[in-house]
Amino acid sequence: MFFESFVLNVSILGALIIALLFDYVTKFFSYWYVRHVPYKTPIPLFGSDYHRVLGIRNTSEEVNKLYTSYAKEKYVGCIKSRIPDLIVKDPNSIKKILSTDFSNFHCRGYGLDGSQDVCIRNNLFYSEGEKWTLLRARMELLLNNMDLDIQDSLHECLSGTNGDTNVQQLLSEILDVVFKDLLIDNKLDGSVVRNTMELLQKRTLFEKLKSYLKDVLPSVYVMFGLNVLSEQYFSKFAQVLEESKLMKDIKKTETIFQDENDLAKKYKLSEYDLITSYLALFIGEGYIPCHHVLTALLYELAKNPGLQEDARKCINNRTEGDCLSQTIKEVLRLYPPYSVITRNCVKTYQFSDKDLSIDKGITITIPVELLQRDEAYYKDANKFNPKRFELNSSLSDNSYLPFGDGPRKCVGQQLALRIIDAVATVILKTFLIEPCETLPDLVITDYNFKRFIESNVSLKFKPIS
Repeated sequence: MFFESFVLNVSILGALIIALLFDYVTKFFSYWYVRHVPYKTPIPLFGSDYHRVLGIRNTSEEVNKLYTSYAKEKYVGCIKSRIPDLIVKDPNSIKKILSTDFSNFHCRGYGLDGSQDVCIRNNLFYSEGEKWTLLRARMELLLNNMDLDIQDSLHECLSGTNGDTNVQQLLSEILDVVFKDLLIDNKLDGSVVRNTMELLQKRTLFEKLKSYLKDVLPSVYVMFGLNVLSEQYFSKFAQVLEESKLMKDIKKTETIFQDENDLAKKYKLSEYDLITSYLALFIGEGYIPCHHVLTALLYELAKNPGLQEDARKCINNRTEGDCLSQTIKEVLRLYPPYSVITRNCVKTYQFSDKDLSIDKGITITIPVELLQRDEAYYKDANKFNPKRFELNSSLSDNSYLPFGDGPRKCVGQQLALRIIDAVATVILKTFLIEPCETLPDLVITDYNFKRFIESNVSLKFKPIS
């Protein structure tokens, strides 16, 4: 029905559009209220995610605030823009989400699977559904066939190291060699490893904006075709990549998967697409997390000289669960490379311990770092104490998740642990590590879904004669 007044018609139409938009953006605002789940009050456009959207808090800080505000609750609700998100704090429910009931939560829910970013589009970490199954099988086979013998190649990196040393810079030089030997070949130019790592860690204002959009507004990141590494970037290293160990391993793997070539064509998985995605995966989800963990490990060893000496003594007589292994586990507990695990509910799910049912499309956040620092599961949780991981300890596996759990558990867990152990072993054999001065607390922030040690760590390396 129309009125004679043009202004009145426009006003009514405008009011109707505003009402529809308001209904759209606030549709799920009462989602947790009607389910009797404590939640942070949402506001239009931002949901309850306004501190994160406005850049006041990063993801870890926001989850930490909600975790501690509802300390006695197993579940805490929030609204990300307009989509309900459930923070799950109960270890038994987490076990079901990640493992037992995996079929209900097999997607990470990042919303980036349609991205044209070379680092993302065929990356196992971001893939979903059938494509994830295809890539996971290939990656498992590729990792099983990889040869890693890095002890001998590290001594050259450490020659000349003496006195006050920037730990991050030293570890970058070491991991450059490790990943060049693993992925490229000692006879080839391995600069692609260092260049890729530097670009993925680049923290200019524009790169921070892209990281923010990936995390907070992934649909915008995909819509505008943003990327971290372009195809033109990899074209500069085309010859090196073609002759690399990684390409040879990929070709072996593809030979075994010949029966699935039609599936590979469906997702346009050429050998070149695979090697660029795999390289980004190895650097982004391998090199950088290993660098983070090793930095924290050397920091804690310098702070705890008695523990450092015990770790050094066990090197020549390695056993399961020895002092160095316990120390690495404790570092992964206090300083996990990822503070949260996310999942997307793909069909209606009923939690067995609570009268709570969630719908398809609801996202799940598992607060890994906070669980691993919770006094309910770890005595003196913020104290560095590797002995808590002695073989006979009664720690709950469900509250220790540095590599995740279930079918989407980190596919490179064993490789990462071998690299961390090997690098730590060589350093401990070669040097006494001491603080340069009173060590400040590590300053850690979020970047590209990972934890990032923002403060420079300098330690004194004294060669062992």
